[in-house]
Amino acid sequence: MSDELEFFFDPICPFCWVTSRWVVEVGRRRELAVHWRPLPLAMLNEGISYEERRKVSESYPDSHLRGLEMLRVIAAAEAVAGPGVVGDLYTRFGELVWDSPAPDGEGFDPVMRVMAQQRDLRPVLEDLGLDPALADAATGTDLDEGLAANVAEARRRCGDDVGTPILSFSPPDGPALFGPVIDSVPFGEDALRLWDATYTLATWPGFAELKRSLRSFPDTPLTARIAHGETTVR
Repeated sequence: MSDELEFFFDPICPFCWVTSRWVVEVGRRRELAVHWRPLPLAMLNEGISYEERRKVSESYPDSHLRGLEMLRVIAAAEAVAGPGVVGDLYTRFGELVWDSPAPDGEGFDPVMRVMAQQRDLRPVLEDLGLDPALADAATGTDLDEGLAANVAEARRRCGDDVGTPILSFSPPDGPALFGPVIDSVPFGEDALRLWDATYTLATWPGFAELKRSLRSFPDTPLTARIAHGETTVR
């Protein structure tokens, strides 16, 4: 069984967030080296119209921009402090979003408006012993070429028509999958059962896809009022 995984992520994706917390749990129980790689949905979805998604929420494009901004800061921090900071920054930035209190109002739009809010990333950088000025990278484009290279690499490994998360086993040449898409974090033996099942499918010769479009919304503090309800959000 592979003991090395690359996890392609965007902090603004709720499905990615839940899956990432599951992978962290697996890493506590198995000898698993996880390498975290930024994958901005704002770039991954280039060429895909946001018009349909605006019908769900006008804040959809801005939420993906927030994800890109956080990933630019993560890339800037990685450039000066090395890849070891990436997972910690993902965790802390993700907590800024997904541990927010559930907003008032019905449906997904109030949640999306919170997702689309700009956040002060400097305190997180300071807490991790990093230069808070790295937060200025959020609005720059100097690091976008490297982020775009991550997008191209994720597509090379997993194909098109994918989102986050992407799990890449035994990278760079092992199998990669988009998903699993789950609505809550399994712990203990449940986490390991799901890991073993996912790994089995990923490494099965010729396996390509197992999918259903019906899904329920992830369970986080921010999404508590809509968690487990049926959604078409991607």
